[in-house]
Order: sequence, then structure tokens, then C-alpha cells
Amino acid sequence: MITDYGDYLTPYEAADELCLSLTTVYNLLRAKKIPGFKVGRSWRIPKDALTDYIYHY
Repeated sequence: MITDYGDYLTPYEAADELCLSLTTVYNLLRAKKIPGFKVGRSWRIPKDALTDYIYHY
């Protein structure tokens, strides 16, 4: 299901994969329901963490 974006996804790419809005992805990141980290002002989400989120929820 996850296309090849590399090892990390941007919130936009994660929203596309999860079929969610970008706002929802940012809310999940802030609530720490999806693990991610910031690089400067941009969020990055490890692809493995997104896969875990998909299969646990």
C-alpha cells in the first residue's frame, strides 16, 4: 500500500496514504498517535511507524 517515498514521509504523503486530511495527520502527530519528528519546521514520519499505525488502528 505504501508507495516508495523513501524511509520517511511528509505529512502530505502520509495523508495521501491514509486517505485523511492534512489537518488530521498534523493532529495525530501533535497527539503523538503517529510518531514523527521535526526537521526545522517540517515534520517527517518514519515509514515503519505509519505502517504500524495502519495495522494497530
